[in-house]
Amino acid sequence: MNVRRVVLVGLVVPSFLGLVGMQKTPGEGAPTFKANVMPIFEKYCLPCHAEESFNPSALSLDDHALLMKGGEHGAAVVPGKPEESLLVKKVRADPPFGERMPMRPKRRKSVDRPVQLSEEDVRVLQEWIKAGAKND
Repeated sequence: MNVRRVVLVGLVVPSFLGLVGMQKTPGEGAPTFKANVMPIFEKYCLPCHAEESFNPSALSLDDHALLMKGGEHGAAVVPGKPEESLLVKKVRADPPFGERMPMRPKRRKSVDRPVQLSEEDVRVLQEWIKAGAKND
């Protein structure tokens, strides 16, 4: 066997096996509330959905307990079921009622702050809910 071929196989096969070993099992590596979900709420939602803020839905997103309590429209999160969770429905186009969240402010104070959640942010919320919406 050619020395180059041996070196190539020696480099490629272990790398491939390492990638195979890194595959996630269901629930492993899921987003966490503190590290992944709360930063999304802080960036997009808390200006209106903080406990001390008035909002017609009475939904507060300051912490996990308040989120799970829900608001005027019921539970915001159905653990394990992102497609049934109002939180996900309201951040996507064509929500079942009202406006898409976050609402576009009449006067934007920060031009560089995005108005809508990115697809990645929505995916994080969906994965967190799918994994059980735990307070972790």
